[in-house]
Amino acid sequence: MRAIDWLWTGWIPKGYITIFAGESGAGKSTVLADVTARVTTGAPWPGEPDTEKRRPERVLWLGSEDSIEEMTVPRLRACGAALGRVSEIQSVTHDGARNTFSMQDDLAAVADHLGAARESGEPFAMLVIDPVTSYLPGQRLRRVDLNDAGQLRSILEPWLELAQRHKLAIVCVTHFAKDSARPILHRVLGSQAFAATCRSLCAVVEPPSTDEDDEPDPFEKALLQVKVNLPEHPGGAWRFQTERVEVGTDPDSGVPIFATKPEWGELDGVLTPKTAVGGKRGPKSDKAPAFGLWLSEKFAAMEPGTWVPIEQVKWHALRDVGVSEKWWNKHSSDFLEKANPSGTWMCRLASAPNNNGEGG
Repeated sequence: MRAIDWLWTGWIPKGYITIFAGESGAGKSTVLADVTARVTTGAPWPGEPDTEKRRPERVLWLGSEDSIEEMTVPRLRACGAALGRVSEIQSVTHDGARNTFSMQDDLAAVADHLGAARESGEPFAMLVIDPVTSYLPGQRLRRVDLNDAGQLRSILEPWLELAQRHKLAIVCVTHFAKDSARPILHRVLGSQAFAATCRSLCAVVEPPSTDEDDEPDPFEKALLQVKVNLPEHPGGAWRFQTERVEVGTDPDSGVPIFATKPEWGELDGVLTPKTAVGGKRGPKSDKAPAFGLWLSEKFAAMEPGTWVPIEQVKWHALRDVGVSEKWWNKHSSDFLEKANPSGTWMCRLASAPNNNGEGG
């Protein structure tokens, strides 16, 4: 017997394949940039104390969807990665010609590179393949059917052996299928083969709103552990916000360069693959008509333009209409004009166009 050697306990094991899945633009690459930063600097994982330090390790990166200069490096810089410990696979040379990388044909080249790194005393700890579907075709199978578990396993299993031989965490990125009504596990493209081959299957999703009257924050995300047969299951989902930061200036144009990084929140023990559905927005608010009617009735007995203390209106709205404080903070300005002329916040009914299109 031997214990699993974790890169990130409960999420990314060494010696195995991990799948990161989600909608396009959900934040998978942003999370992986943060993971890479922590691997290359030894920084603690989310939830760990700042004093928890590890030995910095190296990362090998294979990516086709994002330009390394325009997207990947700015993300890594935003997350504080040690760029000198990140190596990019750009292509493979055959008979003097550069060819697109193939997981079928170029396993030996990667194995040689990993072996040389290990012999030099600077082994790689993680290999990122983003997205894995771009690198599946090769000489043997020029077109790979993602629904054919046999085809996918024939390509992935040699990489699993490579991961175990080099104690390498291989992280493959893939997308969700379009059918959002299916369970998260079955929305992962090539789910049968991936689920059979990988040890960890994670999903980056937009979590449902905790308030039924509100829409979810577009910058709020969650990292879920979908495959639950792990010895060290994390016991929840990590919530995080994506934050846009300036990371530098283009040397040619002088234009500022921005990238996103995750700001980790809390480990939510309630959020699970059964309670979260990736890629769906929460329900639109149905409180607006009732709130608008209630306001009109409340201000009907007053002179037009009368100012009233906001706290007074808010207290009654929460009690009589049943809106939440979060709903009030987001939507009340659609109905009320607000001002603070003398140190106390006041409000009045917002002007609305009459039938002639003029202010009324």
